Amino acid sequence: MIFVMALLLAALGSYFLGMEHGRKDIEPAATPQTPTPAKNQAPAKTEPEPVATKAPVVSQEIVQPKRESREDYCKRIEKDVRDFFDYLNTKNYIRHVEEGTDTFDHFKKILSRLASKLPIPAGEGADSTVLNSNIYHLFRVLDRRDIRLIREVLANESETLEMNVDLFYRWLTLGESCPDPEGFRPSREALYHYAGFFLNTIGGRSYLFRRPLRLRLLGMYYSLLIVHEADKEGRNLYGIDPFPHIAPLAKEIALYNGFRFQQAYLDKLEDIEKYYIQRR
Repeated sequence: MIFVMALLLAALGSYFLGMEHGRKDIEPAATPQTPTPAKNQAPAKTEPEPVATKAPVVSQEIVQPKRESREDYCKRIEKDVRDFFDYLNTKNYIRHVEEGTDTFDHFKKILSRLASKLPIPAGEGADSTVLNSNIYHLFRVLDRRDIRLIREVLANESETLEMNVDLFYRWLTLGESCPDPEGFRPSREALYHYAGFFLNTIGGRSYLFRRPLRLRLLGMYYSLLIVHEADKEGRNLYGIDPFPHIAPLAKEIALYNGFRFQQAYLDKLEDIEKYYIQRR
């Protein structure tokens, strides 16, 4: 019960593309300067797809959800996640990975493996065994089938990457106020460990820095958000300081023109920066 990523995660996309070992990178399909929303659209294919297939509709309001009750919001996010995997099950490239694969069931198994062993989000400088453990952490948790499936999804669904990562971030952070019907949503502790891993450790950052810029920036952004929330709520047990990461990340995002939600990212980072400046 721990992310991706998204997923996203947590940085789900960045997370999963960082897991190949000894194999040539597969770059995601080219993304236009202003990506088209996922509604009623799926990336172009070289193979025919079922006529009725279309990309799932996910939330496009990255800053705030619609005005709705908490119960309705929880149900909508859960439905969007399931719709995403139902959509994947219709794709020919998924069938080629392994006939009969149910992507949602596979996703649950991946989360279970990741939850079984959490990375250590700090202390690499004081203990070399922590550094070595973090460097090989993902290679030890996931198998080749997991990696192949994730790579195929990212390579074929890159046009809606931002919205899908946003969806999984919302799902991962629903919290205890939302029911967990499948019983596998990750704990806040697990999210914190992985977000700190990518934001604060050599082992975790090395995964992201070997990835395409778009994926790396999304991974750093959502990891920073998760660590920041843990810090505000008194759950930052390893004392990770998000502040030094804010300005460099904001500068890179401002210079990158491939994000649909670029200004929303920058506004959020500015708010977080003000939060820490006021407390220093």
